[in-house]
Amino acid sequence: MTQSFETDQLPGEGALPLVIRPADRKHSSRKDLMKLVQAERGWLEEKLLEHGGILFRGYDLDSPKDFEKVASSILPELKPYVEGQSPRTKVRGNVYTSTEYPKQLRVTMHSELSYSKEPPRKLLFFCQTEAETGGETPISDCRLVYERMPEALRDKFERLGVRYVKNMPGNEKGLGKSWMDHYETKDPKKVERYLVENEMTWSWLPGGSLRTESNRPAVRLHPVTKEKVWYNQANLWHVSNFEESRRKTLLQLCGEEGLPTHCYFGDGSKMSDEELDVVRSVLWDTAVVFPWRQGDLLVLDNILCLHGRMPFDGPRKVLVAMG
Repeated sequence: MTQSFETDQLPGEGALPLVIRPADRKHSSRKDLMKLVQAERGWLEEKLLEHGGILFRGYDLDSPKDFEKVASSILPELKPYVEGQSPRTKVRGNVYTSTEYPKQLRVTMHSELSYSKEPPRKLLFFCQTEAETGGETPISDCRLVYERMPEALRDKFERLGVRYVKNMPGNEKGLGKSWMDHYETKDPKKVERYLVENEMTWSWLPGGSLRTESNRPAVRLHPVTKEKVWYNQANLWHVSNFEESRRKTLLQLCGEEGLPTHCYFGDGSKMSDEELDVVRSVLWDTAVVFPWRQGDLLVLDNILCLHGRMPFDGPRKVLVAMG
């Protein structure tokens, strides 16, 4: 029996991601991809652990509905984007736009919801419309990042962890996403239950704003492979992530205590700009960048793999689901 798919690597890249293509046009439909996922589930799980990411390319996926169906065949449950800070729109079910961050800006490398108590295990991206130029989703292996991080800095992060601080407005006119958008509810009691369950502290501020704090590990063990991985968003949350003029404006408007997001080491001590610059350098030095093609489906082990987004021109529509 002829195999319905073939495996490949991207030109000039290493093990990340593994590329899977239909063997021929007869095996390129959405249903063919779903059959592949069902028939080869164990093998695909092994390959995802080995490579960190799998790119399904050449299959006939055109719409959010197609993506949702395939995503649901890969994940037992698509989870809502609760607690997430990226600006996103729910497209259908628990399928979202990947980010609505301004197109001229680069989104730095990060592991999805690594600041939450229970981050999603898998992250799925679908390219419905590729950008005219740019708009890639760079990815990087968290194991490699851990290995290449300077030892003294890595040990400091591993020993102390990260304290994440977030200020969320109580309406749509404040800086950043409102707490209602973060937690997908307008009920403060539901929010408080979530915060208790996820070991976060909080305070309600004048005007209905919400401030939360949480201590999370900066390094984790993968639950299956037991490998150590770099797993935090300090580089993204820290105010030094912004270019100088925006950073000054934010500090003038909010002060450090009122920043939409900021972070410290787990003992409350400050992270230096220089330390975060080193972290960002390692993340980008290990990044794999490849152009999207319409219909691409990228599956990432969210514990093993970081991702970001490059600036772009023209229309771009990349959707995301997680679980």
